[in-house]
Amino acid sequence: MENSKSTFNPVTNTAVVQGIKQLVSRIAAFSSDGSENKESPKEPPSPTERQLEEATQKLREAGEVYGHQDALYTLANMYFFGHYTQKCNAKLSYYYYQLLANNGDSSAQQMLGFIYSTGIGNAVKRDQAKALVYYTFAASGGNTAAEMTLGYRSLLGIGMGQKCDDAVYYYKQVAEKAVNYYLSGPPGGRSSPMAKVRLSDEDGGVYRYGTSGMSDKGYRGSSGNSEKSVSIEEVLQYWRYLAQTKADFEAQLTLGQVYYLGTRSIAQNFKDAHEFFQRVTSTMPSGKPTLAFISSKKGKAIGQAAGYLGKMYWRGEGVEVNVQTAYQWFELGSKLGDPVSKNGLGMMYMEGLVVPKNKEKAIDYFRKAANKENADAQVNLAVEYMKQESTLPLAIRLFTMAADAKHILAYWNLAQLNYAGVGLKASCQMAVSFYKSIAERGDWRSPIVETAYKQYKKGDREKALIYYMMAAEKGYEVAQSNVAYLLDTDKQLLKLEDWGFTKAPPQNTDAEELALIYWSRSANQNNVDSRVKMGDYYYRGIGTPVDYSKAAACYRVAAEMEFSSLAMWNLGWMYENGIGVSKDFHLAKRSYDNALATNPDAYLPVKLSLSKLYLRYYWEWLTGEDVGEGLQEASKESTSGIKESMDTLSQARRRKEIEANENEKTHWDINTEDELRRKYSKHLKQMEREEGDDYLDTKSGFRSNKEDEEDEEDELATDEIVESLMILTLCLVVGWLVYVRQFRFGMQREDNELPREPENREQRP
Repeated sequence: MENSKSTFNPVTNTAVVQGIKQLVSRIAAFSSDGSENKESPKEPPSPTERQLEEATQKLREAGEVYGHQDALYTLANMYFFGHYTQKCNAKLSYYYYQLLANNGDSSAQQMLGFIYSTGIGNAVKRDQAKALVYYTFAASGGNTAAEMTLGYRSLLGIGMGQKCDDAVYYYKQVAEKAVNYYLSGPPGGRSSPMAKVRLSDEDGGVYRYGTSGMSDKGYRGSSGNSEKSVSIEEVLQYWRYLAQTKADFEAQLTLGQVYYLGTRSIAQNFKDAHEFFQRVTSTMPSGKPTLAFISSKKGKAIGQAAGYLGKMYWRGEGVEVNVQTAYQWFELGSKLGDPVSKNGLGMMYMEGLVVPKNKEKAIDYFRKAANKENADAQVNLAVEYMKQESTLPLAIRLFTMAADAKHILAYWNLAQLNYAGVGLKASCQMAVSFYKSIAERGDWRSPIVETAYKQYKKGDREKALIYYMMAAEKGYEVAQSNVAYLLDTDKQLLKLEDWGFTKAPPQNTDAEELALIYWSRSANQNNVDSRVKMGDYYYRGIGTPVDYSKAAACYRVAAEMEFSSLAMWNLGWMYENGIGVSKDFHLAKRSYDNALATNPDAYLPVKLSLSKLYLRYYWEWLTGEDVGEGLQEASKESTSGIKESMDTLSQARRRKEIEANENEKTHWDINTEDELRRKYSKHLKQMEREEGDDYLDTKSGFRSNKEDEEDEEDELATDEIVESLMILTLCLVVGWLVYVRQFRFGMQREDNELPREPENREQRP
């Protein structure tokens, strides 16, 4: 068989063609059947199982006898991923990948690198040296996944020396492919892929709402209340009622944007988007718009809708491409001050579409749109400014502003400028961060993280785990944290088995060790929750022997460098009890105070901890033990450490912002479902307050931000009063319990000591 592998017969071979054709036909049969391959040894194989075996046999013949590459690759993937109802078999998949890799197939070499790196399926023992060899061969063959893996490993020094220049080399290869694919799309570039999902966010974060550092406060606030209980279908129905029945232009614009951009629950629908944008623009009054109308809400809404319609006709989204019509919509939008329309006109003047080429006019339109924070216009203007040395600083500033909006071309240009040190101080670290972000965001052709999430939503956690592990090897931090979260066995704060109510489940040592590895890798990419999780694992001995010193070190890094309130609290508790660190009430109080200063939501637990700390401090002081400095002196400098370290971490935080995979929830883009629910809830509250007024006034429909802020302040004030009463009650209860405990202890000591005194005297010589 070894000889037959080297002789590659072309596809014209009858057996190969027959095997591939039969496989394709069987795939369709399996998809339509939808039945699972259940184990039933007593029953004869079903027709589908017989067809699968027949197709598999043909593929084996084509691959093993005739050396057909596609047949071997299909077999390898079938056994590795369990395609076509086939059971997963890591050893068989390894065998077929090995046959392919021996013939120089870069995809197979990359998969072998992954198998050796993770030891998945126990096909081989984990061997990072062999993994590196296969990844290197695959990358030299142009395999994108291998290039990303080597870029990530070079950046963090995993299995090799830490070399930033090598990381730049590999990530630049992938970034260039992504940029070229982005520019190969319609005018203005391809739409961004769907944002990556952090699985822990669906449960409120690794440590749930109010505690997890990676979950945005706004997200936590809206996810925990009744807004989340409203289905998105109900919200959409409500907005459609306003848009279609009441002709509310804001509702029409909102729906147009939602259907144009799409969300995970709302499919992209250009036809509906076009309809709602048309409804908005149909209310445009005849004649030249006045300044008052241009600055009004309705004028701005019409301008935005016109900008979207211009893009749709230019890009051919839901309609046939019509550059002339696009120009007309851009003209209307530009008159109403819409930045998208101004940028569109600038591009048309720059390229000479519909209008004669006019670079000066194009730059003027770009400048006007850029002043209104349009990222596309900022990039277009920066590209022109970058051509002259005198305007290079302006170009860098524009690229930086566009990079804040996650514009892929801004990242590309800033990466090159940072690495070359042109107009900026040369920084390999910043350059590799930009290239890495492009590679991970621009994964149109290989959306492995999205594939993993789809498997997770389908309920196939095993396949989801495999895909997430493959993405984690490529350096996706969100995938690394998702792998760790799926493997994590430490999700409950209070466990019944710890109290003796239930029997503890058997430990899965391999899964725990693997979880710790991925928590560590995620933490090294600035995930603060993962850093705290590392501390928890070392503290509790999960996947590693118990090591309180390492736990304290993890908490200290998360507290002092990443400002985790939970890590600050944990560190304070360790200082208070002298676990992993020297006992120090002074530092314990400082840590507790810092936790409260960082996260005001931690008011109740911090105050209770401080109350306990004061009790312990004064008790040990009364009993003559060494308690160090006074606690009052500690409070004077408790929060100074946070403020002093801000400047030293600016570059690290900038890298974190660049490399962040998830959308910035602080912006609350209009296309998100949470924004729809929030507006829906606000609108209903407004209706309740208006008492008889026409709550569906088409001129407004939304309350002012000032009123919303006042409501939030009232709610916060009420919460603080309730929390204060709870704290006071708990303190009284704790004080009473301490008093009772000491009283009983004193009585027992007297009862035990008095009778023993005569006995002791008798025993003396």
